[in-house]
Amino acid sequence: MSGLRKKRRLAFIRTAIWTAVLFIALQIGISLYVKLDTVYHFRLNYNMFLDNQQSIEVVIDEISNTIEKENLQDYIILVGNSVAWGTNEKSDHSLGKYINELSGEQVVFNLSAPSMQPGDIYTLLLMLDRKGIRTDNLVIGLSYSAFVERVNGPRAVFWLGDYLRELDSEAFGKARSQLVHNGYEYRTGWEYAETKYLHQALSLLPLYRYKDAIVSHYEEQKDGTDLLGDPRPWFEKKYTEKKLQDPQYLNFFNPKPFVMSEENWGVFFMNRIMEHQEGKKTLVFINSANGELSKKEIANPGYQDNLRKLESYFAETEAIYLNLQESIPSDMFTDHVHLTKEGNQKLAQLLWQAWNGEVN
Repeated sequence: MSGLRKKRRLAFIRTAIWTAVLFIALQIGISLYVKLDTVYHFRLNYNMFLDNQQSIEVVIDEISNTIEKENLQDYIILVGNSVAWGTNEKSDHSLGKYINELSGEQVVFNLSAPSMQPGDIYTLLLMLDRKGIRTDNLVIGLSYSAFVERVNGPRAVFWLGDYLRELDSEAFGKARSQLVHNGYEYRTGWEYAETKYLHQALSLLPLYRYKDAIVSHYEEQKDGTDLLGDPRPWFEKKYTEKKLQDPQYLNFFNPKPFVMSEENWGVFFMNRIMEHQEGKKTLVFINSANGELSKKEIANPGYQDNLRKLESYFAETEAIYLNLQESIPSDMFTDHVHLTKEGNQKLAQLLWQAWNGEVN
């Protein structure tokens, strides 16, 4: 009987050893499989990010690895909202693609994502700091609506509230009520600790850390495209009067006078971004709106006054400022603000000219 128990014990030990070996091999294999192009192709994989905002850590890690491996020194970070990301076009027709074609050996990493607000951009800069990624060369894309009064949203930090809480508790404390009012889940006590520290612990395991990246990459490969939206120009689509009276659309052009103090969440976070970027090269551009489809809204005196307020605000900073209104032809838009392939090419040209101090 004792001999049988000994055999069983040895069999168990062998099984445990092989299980451990296979588990370790799986972790190593996953780590070797996931590269920058698994989660990023001229822009981050939005479906991955949408499913799990923590997946942006993987993108940042892989950018850091690429910078170190290729010994990149003079790279540029691009961060903005859906226009900079390239909604309604695939990544090969996006701003990230075309600006990299113009920049040559000076690599541009595009960390933009739809719905990103100035608060997300500020938080992202802190995340890059933590990883040792320099922001000596930074391009920021914003919409006019980033400075519109946020009566019923969007959140001042739309995606990255948990990271702001961790990296700048003072700024988070000031913004917390606005975030919670607009849907941010503010966890406390054990629930917060469990969420934060369990994620940190599990992230040490590649199988956990890269699970969303692998699934999203597989689905993208299966679909054969990373297109998000309809790439047709706006005039091939049906825009009814009802659609042009939609409150969300109208709020994008809200002509109510901007309050250019820290009561305005756009200003609140841009002040912190500008402080972070002191002594560094920074370009800020305000996306153009469709001059034909949105002619009425753009012509509103209040809208024009607010654009002048933004120009005055950025004139007091070290940033290169670019208001792109009327700079992109209306036939290069897919809707009121997003661009066609040709529009993204035009945007890249305008940004690169401004970055290099060339007259448009």
